[in-house]
Amino acid sequence: MWNSRYLDRNFFCTLKQYLSDPFLLFYGLSWILIRYCRQTGQPIPVLNNWLTDFVFVPLIAYIAFCIGNLLLTLYSAPHYYPLYQILVLAFFVSIVFEYIMPQYTNYNVSDPIDTLCYFAGGCFYYFCHQNYLKSKFS
Repeated sequence: MWNSRYLDRNFFCTLKQYLSDPFLLFYGLSWILIRYCRQTGQPIPVLNNWLTDFVFVPLIAYIAFCIGNLLLTLYSAPHYYPLYQILVLAFFVSIVFEYIMPQYTNYNVSDPIDTLCYFAGGCFYYFCHQNYLKSKFS
């Protein structure tokens, strides 16, 4: 019979495994680097424009993967996303950040290349990161 100590240990071991993902570290460190360079007034030209958009969809998909698996399938096989769900996520992110938000904020600007970066990031997550996760958790 499970007790709270077993559940806590399993939960924290799983959480540690999710947080030590090298792709998550890449997403987080690249976002921090870009934000830091923007704040100091020294943006990195190509990376400043599109890297944050590229890693945004994979970051959201991975966080959803972790939360969903922690809450729903802690003791069974992980759930993976089909390509169409990731592309739908990229589509909604594109609508929100490239169409709706530029109408209400000065920070967001509409850029069609950003939309391509959202979809490219989604494809990267599906073909690279998710395959890594499948090999890691199988």
